[in-house]
Amino acid sequence: MFHGERVTLRCPEFEDIPDILRYFNDFEVRQALHSITPVSAEQEKEWIKQLTRQRREGTDYVFAIELQKPKSFLGICGLNKVKAIHRSAELGISIHNKKHWNKGLGTEAVSLLVTFGFDVLNLHRIYLTCYEYNYRGKRVYEKIGFKETGRQREAIQRFGQFYDLYIMDLLVDEYRIMNE
Repeated sequence: MFHGERVTLRCPEFEDIPDILRYFNDFEVRQALHSITPVSAEQEKEWIKQLTRQRREGTDYVFAIELQKPKSFLGICGLNKVKAIHRSAELGISIHNKKHWNKGLGTEAVSLLVTFGFDVLNLHRIYLTCYEYNYRGKRVYEKIGFKETGRQREAIQRFGQFYDLYIMDLLVDEYRIMNE
């Protein structure tokens, strides 16, 4: 487990499935994610089993985000597509529980995750993609030090119109300078 001031990153458990289903299946929550369709309890059980295999293989490190006080499930974050030879990984996060949006908890979770990536996994680069309309997410990433490195124009279609997909990354040296 990785503890911040207000959140803890821990392994997702089968006991989290009711919270994942309640929050993740909310249409508004899914709009900032790559998965736009609802999920079932069976799909989530298989996903958690798959995470265990991927962690053992060193390709994906996914965590449940838990509020420390009062103890409650907030969402999921992780470093995926870990490439040991290139020392890179893709970051993903979702605060599923909307009542905890805009409180800095996502920023704290991303900060813990980036620290894990650079200090524990010895990564050189962490990258992500962010939808143009995901203003909250982009603001979090920029606060941590991610820089926009590219853009796929009109790459996704939501709400009847096309949006750009931002590509952002953070290098270990930039992270170290920001955290001196």
